[in-house]
Amino acid sequence: MSSLRLLAPPAHAVQLLSWNLTGGDDLGEIRAGIHRHFEDGLTELAGRMALVVTELAGNALRHGRPPIVVRVLQDADCYLLDVADHAPEHIPRFVAATGSVLPGGRGLLIASTLAQQVCWYPGDRTKHIWASFPFPAEPTG
Repeated sequence: MSSLRLLAPPAHAVQLLSWNLTGGDDLGEIRAGIHRHFEDGLTELAGRMALVVTELAGNALRHGRPPIVVRVLQDADCYLLDVADHAPEHIPRFVAATGSVLPGGRGLLIASTLAQQVCWYPGDRTKHIWASFPFPAEPTG
């Protein structure tokens, strides 16, 4: 198993959306909020972000400690999805492929497939896992 790249997101990113996650029931509200925010022509991006937030926030609920905060940020050339929990001692790691038919354990792999990059960094009492999504290319022609 390997861990994610240790890297903080750009410090100048601006927060667009934020939620406090208390349980699995909050995930639907977070996904709906992402879809509402990006409904003006960015539905494919919103769909990818909604899937990634489900995986990252689900991991925080299973392996982290509350409070859990989910944020959507915007940088100069991308959107960022940041999930923070209060278990910095639990370093996020990819699960080795075992061929198991048991569900679970592939959230970070799914997130890294749908996002441009997935990284993490520790705070004073928190652990942040974030994913970046480049701005969609402008249509030509």
